[in-house]
Amino acid sequence: MSRKRYIQIRVTDDELKEIKERAGNVSTSTFLRQLALSQPIAQPPTPSKEVIHKCDPELIRQVNHIGNNVNQIARHLNEGNKLSNSILIELLNLQTSLDETVQRVMKDDS
Repeated sequence: MSRKRYIQIRVTDDELKEIKERAGNVSTSTFLRQLALSQPIAQPPTPSKEVIHKCDPELIRQVNHIGNNVNQIARHLNEGNKLSNSILIELLNLQTSLDETVQRVMKDDS
């Protein structure tokens, strides 16, 4: 089998000395390869996600969709474009409605 890949690691002088001593008459590459491939490695536990509030997945998708729309509006404004007063009033109404919905969902979840 032809080995074509190369791995480079950084070690201190003391670590290199210890690795070479442990390898004995075996090349450092062979020693490290055998060591790495023969040892089971315990993976760190996946951190659990804390559920703050339980919500309907469809509600989450809709709020995400609204957030995307708000980002598009922000991009539009950042490019120097303007919004009409009617759109601004609709955005304020939407914000009020979202605030009320979030407060209701949080109260229901308690």
